[in-house]
Amino acid sequence: MKDIGVVFGGYSSEYEVSLKSGKFIIENIKENPDWNVYEICISVERNFVKYRNKEYDLNFKNFNFIIDNRTIKLDAVYNIIHGDPGENGILAEILEKNNIPQTACNSYVSKLTFNKKKYIEFTDKFNIPSSNQILLKINDPVNIEEILKKIKIPCIVKPNNGGSSIGLSKVNHFKELINKIEIAFEHGDEVLIEDFLSGQEVSVGVIQEDNERIILPITENISENEVFDYGAKYKGESEEITPGNVSPESKSKIYKYINTIYNNLKLKGITRSEFIIVNDTPHLLETNTIPGFTEQSIIPQQIDAFGLSVKEIINKQIESIL
Repeated sequence: MKDIGVVFGGYSSEYEVSLKSGKFIIENIKENPDWNVYEICISVERNFVKYRNKEYDLNFKNFNFIIDNRTIKLDAVYNIIHGDPGENGILAEILEKNNIPQTACNSYVSKLTFNKKKYIEFTDKFNIPSSNQILLKINDPVNIEEILKKIKIPCIVKPNNGGSSIGLSKVNHFKELINKIEIAFEHGDEVLIEDFLSGQEVSVGVIQEDNERIILPITENISENEVFDYGAKYKGESEEITPGNVSPESKSKIYKYINTIYNNLKLKGITRSEFIIVNDTPHLLETNTIPGFTEQSIIPQQIDAFGLSVKEIINKQIESIL
């Protein structure tokens, strides 16, 4: 029997979303007769393992735990923590030090993609279009005049390290900037301000296992709100169409950009990249290395549209690292 841990929760505002994703993953693997499945919750209050309706303390540093006087070292981890510490490389570093394979990216890739500014600087090297942006740090003086020399109104303000569009705002007038910057700083120490791109917002999932890469059908996101924010993603305030009504030219460019990124960066597991298409030119927003994975999430929709089994994909993710 292999010991498999599904790790969820985390320290960020995406905690509740991760709990739902973790539950969804567990439901899809718990019947595997060859695996002992352990539910591992990481939180600010406590790190613990749940197994057969009992809870056990987790040694986070060594990533092991004791059940019936036996120390359990996991054979594999399904990492489904959105944000800190699952998506920013911290958990990956701990698992690497303890030689425990996991489904998500390694620590280097996780750190790079989690920092939106550094990731866009990386993809700029390959001539992948993106929005013009500037970075603010929490102790920096905020000079609105200097910002407006580089950024046009309307613009987008968002945390540099974060997900689920939490803390993201559209600014329609320069007088709103200070307030929106303060909101974004509530969710991190760095804030991005970028030109607003008016176009078609799309998401594209990718499954990478060993040398096999599947680019899933593209989802078109039509938000009821001004931007594709948290409400649009998780509160039903949007329409998600899979496959979306994307022009052949735009689709071809997205596939080219995705393959370029993957050929130059060791992304693995299941990722979801966000683009805004302006006049048939896709502009990269970000790549989520641990995207939402509930029954209502975009990735399961795309897997279904591709004609694959969500359950089989989840199980295969673990099998590929054992």
